[in-house]
Amino acid sequence: MNLKRIISSCLLAIATVAMSWATNVIVDGTNVRFRLGPSTNHAILHDGQGKVVYAKKGEAIPYLKTQGNFYMVKYMGEEVFISRDFTHLSEGGSTTATKATAKGKPATTAMDKKLIGKHMLSLQWISWDYFGSVNITKEGDNYYRCVGEQLDRTNVGDYVKLDGYISAVDELNLVFNGTIKMKIYHLNGGEEYVRDGRFNFKSTQGRKYWRMQEMDGPDGEVDYVDIYMLRKK
Repeated sequence: MNLKRIISSCLLAIATVAMSWATNVIVDGTNVRFRLGPSTNHAILHDGQGKVVYAKKGEAIPYLKTQGNFYMVKYMGEEVFISRDFTHLSEGGSTTATKATAKGKPATTAMDKKLIGKHMLSLQWISWDYFGSVNITKEGDNYYRCVGEQLDRTNVGDYVKLDGYISAVDELNLVFNGTIKMKIYHLNGGEEYVRDGRFNFKSTQGRKYWRMQEMDGPDGEVDYVDIYMLRKK
């Protein structure tokens, strides 16, 4: 093999390794839109037929840089922006959150010990006498999968359901990105109502639960969605 071919092979190998470790933006939300600039004041990206372009949940998009609360990404050949509220960065080109490996497993943290496991869940319209549960698992450094529900035992068919991801600001403040669904017989005409986006859960006054701060429901009522710090056995 001549020198030129050896150099070409080395450059190709380096490029391949670099691509495999490229940083991607992973989409956590649904119907997340792209913008032409790093703010909600900028225009939304449309395709050639004039239709709004949405990022797919779980999609990995090449990351370019961070500007404020937006990531600049390469999409459809364009340099566009996507909100950090519904996405996260992942190394290695994974289409899901960063997975631990035997060699590079993230260290166990104080938040891991507080969050990982099954916790009690409640919505006051259903019950504070019996609880549902949410299961929280680690996906990456300060990044956790959160899925759970509370079902009504009296009004069968009523529920609250959570499906998304959690990151911790500190032990008292959590940020949930995902979907919260509720169906309560005497609210919203008895129909399911869905909230999709970013929600803040906070523990105040020494309470042993994190309460969702975006409490306003569709009929002007106040919804108390609580994730308890105590584990559910």
